[in-house]
Amino acid sequence: MSENLQLLQSLTNQPGAVAWFRGLFHRVHLHLTDTNEDFTVTHHGDRVEVAAGLGSERPNFVAPLESQNLRNLAGFFSDGEIGPQEEYRIVKFMLQPCLRAGLDMPILRNKAFTAVLRVETHWQEAILDPDGNEDEQLTIVFVNDQWLIVPGYHGRPNRRLVMQPSQVLEYQRRVFAANEKNSLPQWLDLARWYLSWRDEVTVPVA
Repeated sequence: MSENLQLLQSLTNQPGAVAWFRGLFHRVHLHLTDTNEDFTVTHHGDRVEVAAGLGSERPNFVAPLESQNLRNLAGFFSDGEIGPQEEYRIVKFMLQPCLRAGLDMPILRNKAFTAVLRVETHWQEAILDPDGNEDEQLTIVFVNDQWLIVPGYHGRPNRRLVMQPSQVLEYQRRVFAANEKNSLPQWLDLARWYLSWRDEVTVPVA
């Protein structure tokens, strides 16, 4: 058993970690870029399983990381509590993988649903660090029938979203829940919530 697999299993045996990640995903694929290892992490609600390799079932998102990222994550949960700085660092790491997974959901190919959501084809977003500074600035644009995520702010967007880590987590949990149930009423409930949430996190574009 590799050191990274042992670390993941130790992490996922911690009740605090199980509770913190509950509702964010069911299955995640992790790729360790420095060791070329792959792991599948499955959250069952009350427990988490880790397996070496990538399963055949589609994950909620795919996250590339390094062994040091994994050691950092284990350290965050070592005392059983996640403070603002630790939450920010975890959310910063998750932001792009979760955003990519959301943009790739089949529901966003449904023109009627995207019309209800009033999905824009060019926006920017960032998260706030504990000192209130923008970080992980991204530009999202729909070009040639595909969504592109580009680091940094580029061009003149239709909208800019600046979010607290807690707002990112709420968004991810609601999107995950809607995708799991995958029913029209659930998606419409999400759309109504999203429009209000989006207004809350929208800031002027300078």
